[in-house]
Amino acid sequence: MKISYFFLILIISSLSSAASFDQYKKRPKLIVMIVVDQLRADTFTRFEKKWKPKGTSDQPGGYQYLLSFGAYYPLAEYKLMAAMTCPGHAMIATGAYPSTMGIPMNAWFESESSRVVGCVEDSKFKVSPHRLKTSTLADELKVISPQSKIVSMAIKDRSAVMLGGHKADHVYWFGDAGWQTSDYYTKELPKWVQSENKKIFENELKNKTKIEIKDSLYTPSAVKWSTDLAIQALKEEKLGLDSSADILSISYSSHDMAGHKFGSFSKEVEALSLAEDQEISKLLAAIKNQMGSLSEVIVVLTGDHGIPQTVEQAVSNKLDSGRIDNLVFYKSVAERLNKKFGKPDSEWIKATVSFNFYLNPDALKQRKISAALVAEEIKLEAKKMKGVFDAFTKDDFQNNFVIHPYFKSGIVNQYTMGLSGDIVIIPEPFYMNTGENIVNHLTGYSYDKFVPFIIMGSQIKSGVRSEAMEIVDIAPTLSFLLGQVPPAKSAGRVLTEALK
Repeated sequence: MKISYFFLILIISSLSSAASFDQYKKRPKLIVMIVVDQLRADTFTRFEKKWKPKGTSDQPGGYQYLLSFGAYYPLAEYKLMAAMTCPGHAMIATGAYPSTMGIPMNAWFESESSRVVGCVEDSKFKVSPHRLKTSTLADELKVISPQSKIVSMAIKDRSAVMLGGHKADHVYWFGDAGWQTSDYYTKELPKWVQSENKKIFENELKNKTKIEIKDSLYTPSAVKWSTDLAIQALKEEKLGLDSSADILSISYSSHDMAGHKFGSFSKEVEALSLAEDQEISKLLAAIKNQMGSLSEVIVVLTGDHGIPQTVEQAVSNKLDSGRIDNLVFYKSVAERLNKKFGKPDSEWIKATVSFNFYLNPDALKQRKISAALVAEEIKLEAKKMKGVFDAFTKDDFQNNFVIHPYFKSGIVNQYTMGLSGDIVIIPEPFYMNTGENIVNHLTGYSYDKFVPFIIMGSQIKSGVRSEAMEIVDIAPTLSFLLGQVPPAKSAGRVLTEALK
């Protein structure tokens, strides 16, 4: 009797979680993807008393509206060893891990050109997504619906490009002359983008120098510019008004820029957070006014990575913290290698990017020594440094050498042969590299890898979700709702628990 009752509950449960085919056919006409760059997982908790009221479907609020009417995952995970902007945005768009989709970092050392290259750098077009080695959600939508429109924007070029994908109609980022794009997308800015630039420079940046314009990017003004451009795109491109689905993506980059400069717990970041709340409310209202309601809209909101406390904050909170100085490390490495192998005419390390160290082939050739032996010595020297949890080499990775179970999946998901370093350092918690930034995010610890995620729409059950969720789940979930194939290298799951 008990067994029969148990199976009856299972059957009822499975039936209640399935959508009818008619429900499945009611697909969204507009996907709105909002990314807040450097959005810590606890941001909504920290400022919950300061957000706008949630509002109504006629007059939507900002964060409170999305939190109240969407499915909210407080701890969405980037399962990486080092969370950062370009791979974060790429994971959102592709549902793939960096090791397969070709974007392991914001930049890396390229052996062919013997220099550090950016993730969206292109010798032909200056900026493009050509280094992204898979399709995005938007690319797959264009396959089944060529008439669909894809629009993406961010202060940072890498954020806008990764969200836009290969086949985007409009991709814009902010430069010295305002909003700009590259010949990869179009040779001339549309009039509505030119109009936005004119308003910005005539109303807010009049008589300012390039340095002063750059300072404005850390302020709520830049949040407003991003939203204003998104609203203009919505109107001018008539997004969401045709029978085919469209995608509008916006990444608020200023949050990250201010976080690096002032710290995530600064008054500047708080001001930006409150401005984002206001601007998201404005964006949702504009969408509602254009489409009549939000019933045919899916809105997703997340971050591309988190951020730790500053070194000073961590120390004041009685946590071990500090900075790892690359120059000090270079000196100790040189002394070790020179003593063991003899001093070459050039440096042993050619370049360093985000705790990835690249060997100098000229030094190896001159001393007639293998890269594997030199890398092993550098690894041993790195492990002696204060603030270093561990280090591994390219050969360790190829031989499936496990540093520590905590980092295994993150390393496998991110390390990319030919792009990642010959030696990679993993710092202790709250240790970061030296540089201009007051704080940085280059780890797989909780403060960097966890961000909030919200998905809202008529097909979504509202509520706080406690299920484990990864960022790579976003693209396959949206693909399911759009009735299309997920991006080519998508590794995530459909968030079935959040679907009606």
